[in-house]
Amino acid sequence: MAGPRLARQVGLVAAGRAGLALSTFAGSAILAWTWTPAEMGSYLAVWRLVNTLIPFFLLGFPTSFLYFFPRLKAPGQQTLVLQASGCLAAAGLLLAMLVRWGGPYLNFLLDSETQPLAQELEVYLGAFLPYTCFWVAGGLVEPGLVAAGRPQWQALMSLGMAVGQLGLVLSAWGGDWSVAQVLWGFSVLGGVRLGAGAWLVAKAVGWTGARWSSSGLGEYLRYSLPVALGDVVGSLSRAVDRLVVLWFFSNETFAFYDLGAVEVPVSVLLASATTVLIPQVSGLYAAGRTEAIAELWSEAIRRLSLVVLPLFSLLFFQAGPFIAVLLPEQYGHSAWVMRIFLLALPLRCAIYNPLLVGMGKARWAWWVGVGDLVFNLGLSLLLTQLLLTGWPAWAFLGPALAAVFSTYVQVVFLVGLIAWHLRWGVSQLLPWGHLGRVALVSALAGGVSWGLVQLVDPPLARLVLGAGIFAGVLLLGAQPQDREIFRKLFKSR
Repeated sequence: MAGPRLARQVGLVAAGRAGLALSTFAGSAILAWTWTPAEMGSYLAVWRLVNTLIPFFLLGFPTSFLYFFPRLKAPGQQTLVLQASGCLAAAGLLLAMLVRWGGPYLNFLLDSETQPLAQELEVYLGAFLPYTCFWVAGGLVEPGLVAAGRPQWQALMSLGMAVGQLGLVLSAWGGDWSVAQVLWGFSVLGGVRLGAGAWLVAKAVGWTGARWSSSGLGEYLRYSLPVALGDVVGSLSRAVDRLVVLWFFSNETFAFYDLGAVEVPVSVLLASATTVLIPQVSGLYAAGRTEAIAELWSEAIRRLSLVVLPLFSLLFFQAGPFIAVLLPEQYGHSAWVMRIFLLALPLRCAIYNPLLVGMGKARWAWWVGVGDLVFNLGLSLLLTQLLLTGWPAWAFLGPALAAVFSTYVQVVFLVGLIAWHLRWGVSQLLPWGHLGRVALVSALAGGVSWGLVQLVDPPLARLVLGAGIFAGVLLLGAQPQDREIFRKLFKSR
C-alpha cells in the first residue's frame, strides 16, 4: 500500500537528516568547550552567514526538481539532472567568488573590542569558500536520490556526513584546532559529499544515452524562480534574529544566543516529509483530487504531532538542565533563548509552503514569506530597542520573541490559503481533537516531570530522571490508535 511505503520513505529521509542535524548541533556544543565565547561567536557568525546565503544560489532547483522529475520519462529525467547539476555548479562558483569579494565589507560580524582584526574574518571566509561552492553544486544530491526511489542511499550518505562532522570536531577538541582549521575541515567534507552524491545520483538515474539538451530548461527555470524567491525570503526570515543580535550585541552574546536557538531535529522530519510528499501532491493536484491532498495532509499532521508535541513539552520543561549538561557554565542564558524558540515548535506539526508549491502555487507562498520577513525584521528591531531602554540585561531576547510571534502570524495566513485552495474548511483540514488530546497529555507529562525533579542534582541526573518520568506519564496517557501508528511506521516495507 502507498501509505506504509510513503511513511517508510519519510522515515528514511528523516533518519539521514536528523543524524546530520544532531551532529551539527553536537559539534557546536563540543566546540563551545574548546574555544572562548569570542572565538565561538566568530565561528558561528561565519557558519550562519554562509548557510543563509546558500539558499539564494540553490535557485529553487531542489524543490522544483521534485515537481518535474515524476512527470518525465527516463531520458527526460536524465536530461533534467544534467541541466540542474550544471546550473548549480555554476551558481556554487559564483557564490564562492562573491563571498571572497565581499569579505572585507562584513566587518559588522566582528566585535571590535573582543575579536580579531578584519583580516582574520577574511581568513575564516577563505577557509569556508570551498564548502560554500561544494554545497551549492551538490544541491541536487538529496532530491535526486529521493525522486529516483533511493531514499535509503540518501539516508546513508547523510549519516556518513554526520559521522564525518563529529570526527572533525572531536579532532579539533583533542588537537586544539583553530577556527580556520575547523572551517577547512568542513570544506573537505563538503567536497566528499559532492563527489559521493554525484556518483550515487548517476547510478540511481542511469546515464545510458544521456545527452545535454536545453529542451525544457526554460520551463524549469520559470517554475524555479518563484520557488527560489520563496527560499531566499525564508532563509532571510530565519536569519533576521541572528543578524539583529550580531548588529546590536557582542560576539559572545551571539554565541550563547545562537547555541540557545536550538534547531530541534523535528524540523528535519518536516523537511523529509516535504521531500517525499511534494511529488505526491503534484500528481494528485494535476488529477484534480483535492480531497485526497487534504486527507494526506491531515494524516501527516496526525503522525507528526505524535513526535512534535511530546518533544516540545519535554524540552520546554527540561531546558535548564539540558543546557547545563550540554554547554559550559557561561552559556547559562542560552536556556532562555531555547525556551522562547521552542514556543514555535508546535507549529511544526504540519508543512505549509511546500504544500502550496506542490499544488503549483509557489507565488502565494512567496508573498506570505515576504510579509513574514518584513514583519519579523520590524518587530525584532522594535523589541530590541524597547528592551535596551527598559531591561537592557534581557534585550538579547527581543529578536527571539519577534521571530516566534511572526511565525505564528505567518502560519495563520498559510493555513487559510491552503484551506481556500483545497476548498476545505479549517475545521475539516486540521484534526483539532487529536491535536488537543496529544497536547494535553504532553503538557501533563512535562509538568509532572518538571515538578518531581526540582530537588535533584546534578543537572545530568535531573535531566535523565525528568525524561524517564515524562516518558512514563506519556505512555500511560497514550491512546491505542497512537501506538498503532507507531507500529505501522516500524513495520512498513
